[in-house]
Amino acid sequence: MVMRISSIQAFNNGVSGLGRNYSNVIRTQEQISSGNRILTPADDPVASVRLLQLEQQQAVLKQYNDNLTAAENSLVQEETTLNSVNTVMQRVRELAVRAGGGSLSAEDRQSIAKELEEREAELLNLMNSRNARGEYLFSGNLGKTEPFVRNPDGTYSYFGDEGQRSLQVASSTNVAINDNGKRLFESVTNANRVANTDGVNNPALPTPPLPATSIPAVPADEQRVFISPGLVEDDRAFNSTFRSGEPYSLAFVSGNEFRIYDASGADVTSEIPGGGKIDPLANSGNTINFRGMRFQLDVVLKDGDNSMDLDNLLADIQPPATAGTPGIGTHSFTLQSAETEFAVTRSSTNASGAVVSGGTIVNQATFDAQFPTAGVVVRFTDATNYEVYAQPLGPGSPVLSTGTAAGPYPSTFNVYGVDFSISAPANAAGGDEFGVQPQFQEQRSILDTIARLRQTLESSPTSPAGNLAIRDEVAIALKNLDNGMGNVDEVRTEIGARRNLIETTQIDNEDVTLVNKSVQADLRELDYAEALSRLSFQTIVLEAAQQSYVKIAGLNLFNQLR
Repeated sequence: MVMRISSIQAFNNGVSGLGRNYSNVIRTQEQISSGNRILTPADDPVASVRLLQLEQQQAVLKQYNDNLTAAENSLVQEETTLNSVNTVMQRVRELAVRAGGGSLSAEDRQSIAKELEEREAELLNLMNSRNARGEYLFSGNLGKTEPFVRNPDGTYSYFGDEGQRSLQVASSTNVAINDNGKRLFESVTNANRVANTDGVNNPALPTPPLPATSIPAVPADEQRVFISPGLVEDDRAFNSTFRSGEPYSLAFVSGNEFRIYDASGADVTSEIPGGGKIDPLANSGNTINFRGMRFQLDVVLKDGDNSMDLDNLLADIQPPATAGTPGIGTHSFTLQSAETEFAVTRSSTNASGAVVSGGTIVNQATFDAQFPTAGVVVRFTDATNYEVYAQPLGPGSPVLSTGTAAGPYPSTFNVYGVDFSISAPANAAGGDEFGVQPQFQEQRSILDTIARLRQTLESSPTSPAGNLAIRDEVAIALKNLDNGMGNVDEVRTEIGARRNLIETTQIDNEDVTLVNKSVQADLRELDYAEALSRLSFQTIVLEAAQQSYVKIAGLNLFNQLR
């Protein structure tokens, strides 16, 4: 059989072959010029899918690296701010130690108080620091909410939350980029949690003793015996034993001996080292260590007092009728845990001039069980009715409870066992909001500690009683400042650990990125030696095809006719 090939078929086959060979040459040249083996998914479908996966992983790694940089910058700023906070607190501690000097004049104290005021404002500004994005560093998750606000009464409130913002820096690793101010500056263990009444000081009475109703009153400036507010030395003992027996009554029975009775009237003096005996004239002879607390008794001698005959100054004039009660004319004190105080803030957008004040716990069980520890917001819907929300208040915050302010102005109302009053020239108006935060005595913010010390220096007279008040407040401030600096140092340690994690994760991500790029290069990049060899071969084929096409194209039947 003879196969016949038409001229047009031969022509088409030649053109097709030339185009195919030319296309191969051009594709190889494109690969060489771009350096990529795969120009379209059709070149290698399997490798193309794998490259797409690797590119997605590369994008995620880039985002992780961006997050690592952002986290590092945020932590560096926080660490720098905390270093400044620590420096200010160290200076405040130095001022507190100086303020405890007994030889200071009133002018010296006012000078120290003035610098404390400046340091207090400086700390407030540092605690309200912002990052490069304009978010508050220490407001928890509420980056747009100013965390610390000074109340009209000079106390401070925290309006952030207890959360932490974080960034994902690896497939299963998140790193916190801030710390909330409540943990740092508010939740500072308070060394002073006991309230005690002033000592009762009575003059000598004629013999026989007169009835209690006949004992003349003594001016406050005649008080001779003082007891310090007390410092918590052992948290566990204080919470487990001191609280269970309060309130306590301390009463002198002689010039160097006293008794302590618990709430049931039982004599618990035997628990005190030394058995209730003191020597106010000896070094540390007037210290009382009792159930996790340390108190200090001080005797202020007046002109004409005999320091060697304290019995006439301190002993009972008439013994107590029953155990647990002081005798007539005795020096006595009541010791018990300080009550929870409340910081109340008034919204600047309130339509009325009403001011909420007070905050007296009338139902301890209800307060303990229901009052939010972060505080509440009381929003009046009209002049008497109000709604209660938990702090921090947000657009979707639910109503916890409702109530009515009883009676005409001045009105009173109750929130979860706590009574408040409206003590302004008018009742509240609809839309008025008041923030209420409980100030638990177990903790005291750094700012409140400094403010109390400053206020004591400003108001205490230059007298024995004033000197003792300053000494006691200095002791509390020093203890609380040490606890506060401990909080700051603990967080600074954690920041260091987080920065180490960031550094390690950054190295890991860089290693993974290098591997990723290497695999991509193996799949995508061109083997130039192979490509150049292939291009040379394809060029030869193309040239041969061109030459053969020219000869074949010249073959036709007419060329054979003569």
